[in-house]
Amino acid sequence: MLHFKAAAPMITRRLFSSQQLNPMKWGILSAGRIASDYAKAITITDGAVASAVAARCPTKAKEFAALHGIDKSYGCYHDVINSPEVDVVYIATTADHHFKWAKQSLLAGKPTVVEKPMTLRLADTKELIDLARQNNTFLMEGMWTRCFPAMHKLRQIIASKELGQIVYCQGDFGWKFPTNNLDDRIWYKESGGVTLDIGMYCAQIGRVAFPNAQLKDVRATGTVKNGVDYSVMATVRYQQEDEAEDGLLQFAVTGAANTEERLVIQGTKGRAILDAPFHVPERLRVSKDQGRGETEEIVYDYPLPNDPFEVWNNPGSIGFFHQINKVGKALKEGRNDCDSYTWHDSLEVALIVDEIVDQVRGRGDSNDVSSSGACRQ
Repeated sequence: MLHFKAAAPMITRRLFSSQQLNPMKWGILSAGRIASDYAKAITITDGAVASAVAARCPTKAKEFAALHGIDKSYGCYHDVINSPEVDVVYIATTADHHFKWAKQSLLAGKPTVVEKPMTLRLADTKELIDLARQNNTFLMEGMWTRCFPAMHKLRQIIASKELGQIVYCQGDFGWKFPTNNLDDRIWYKESGGVTLDIGMYCAQIGRVAFPNAQLKDVRATGTVKNGVDYSVMATVRYQQEDEAEDGLLQFAVTGAANTEERLVIQGTKGRAILDAPFHVPERLRVSKDQGRGETEEIVYDYPLPNDPFEVWNNPGSIGFFHQINKVGKALKEGRNDCDSYTWHDSLEVALIVDEIVDQVRGRGDSNDVSSSGACRQ
């Protein structure tokens, strides 16, 4: 077995980040749990600073700003969007408000990062992307998993054909929903449920495993609890370019249990495994077939940096710094999207998520996958 280990980035909490030379100034919409983790990640990212935050409650915004060393706080989202002290807006509201505020940010000409899901429906995601294109403005859905070095290495290996033709990939993701609190956002009828919460982590793997393929078919079944999808099994089929066999993505997501959360991509010459938790990937294992029952394994380790904080709201959130770096790089290059997670990626995943929610929950007005042009934008 060969073992490659990247050095863990050495970082420290910067108490005076606003004194950096020309940092990328972030404005944060929301003072919630994910926003708090993102603000922490900004403080440990060179070349970035959180300069403003807004919440519906001005007092909460002020407390958030004090906690994270942010200069400005507001009780109105428009104040952050329109602030000349903000270079890029991060939208971390509940998902049912993503579309509204992302649209307002883009109309104001502000580069915008929207926490996933970008919106609740494919049509709304397409509208935002069309608006970003028309206004020549940066827009990215916050699929931070794609920004990790292990994911970049995986995409390189797949592109090199080291694993041969990819046959299928399998993944799982689950965490126990708070069943004793029906007011939790996870139970919101429009924006709650397991698919809109974590399903995209698995759905996005299709475009990693089959980057040049055409989405062909989505099939899903599952259970519903309190009006939202609770456990889901999905199979997605891809028509591969110049290949005889279709590629398959199969995954399970659930709010009933904390699952292993491992990803396997199987090719005709070997397989790649992202060890748990694959949405915060630190270890990639690549096994190359040497004959039936014989493999050569190569392990790639990409450890997270040393952690200057004791508490995060979500495990592995220090990894947000990878996405913050990618956004900064894209903006400096004058791009309107991020090559780690493009508009095409967002559109295809939105289509898959739409189909799953429609099939499991019965929202209706499902998309025609075979004829949809959404994934060819």
